[in-house]
Amino acid sequence: MSLTDAASPHPRLSPAHNAYAVEVDDTTVGIVIRESGDDFTFFAATRAFYPMDQRRFPNPAAAQRAALALAGDRRRTLRTFAAR
Repeated sequence: MSLTDAASPHPRLSPAHNAYAVEVDDTTVGIVIRESGDDFTFFAATRAFYPMDQRRFPNPAAAQRAALALAGDRRRTLRTFAAR
């Protein structure tokens, strides 16, 4: 589904979007798509976020928080290995 109108180069504004990009450090790590009712399903765009792939969230903000937490966990793990 496109969020742009063929007659206009600007995105349509809608009260309830069905898809959102999830970003960490200005990098798109996946998208969440409204699947059924109010649930959103995450689809990973990079291997580092495969653990979240196809996980359901109550809203896009919850998926964003989970992605930030996963990125933070990965950074801590990398620092631990680098310190050895």
